[in-house]
Amino acid sequence: MSPRIIVLSLVCCATTASGFDSPEALQNAFMEALRAGDADGIAACYTDDATNFTPDRMIGYGPDSARQSWGGFFEQYQVMSATLSEQHMVQSGDLAAAWGLFTINAQPRAGGEPIVMKGRYMDVARNFEGQWLYLADHASVPLPPQE
Repeated sequence: MSPRIIVLSLVCCATTASGFDSPEALQNAFMEALRAGDADGIAACYTDDATNFTPDRMIGYGPDSARQSWGGFFEQYQVMSATLSEQHMVQSGDLAAAWGLFTINAQPRAGGEPIVMKGRYMDVARNFEGQWLYLADHASVPLPPQE
């Protein structure tokens, strides 16, 4: 085999997206990684060109942004549980949208009282060659009530 074919094969393999076989499997994998405190597992849920809006920053792009955001959270907190409620999902062709509410119970690694984070999420997943990954993900925590 010529060196040119080997290089072309490596480039093609490097750009092939890995993902999940359904939007539900993608959501389940994200939640499993969240519960496990696995920032790399969360990053594996995103396309290279994904946009994410996490509670700790205005905007981020791609898997590395998700890895940094969640990695910072996992450095500070041990996730005790994470659940979704008010779940909705629709799919049309190669796109799927999901939205609902989340609750994360976490213990500060530095000690102190556990926290309960309640928020909302909305995401868009894309099917690329049979594999689903997040194209856009938005998680937000509402402001505390005014006194």
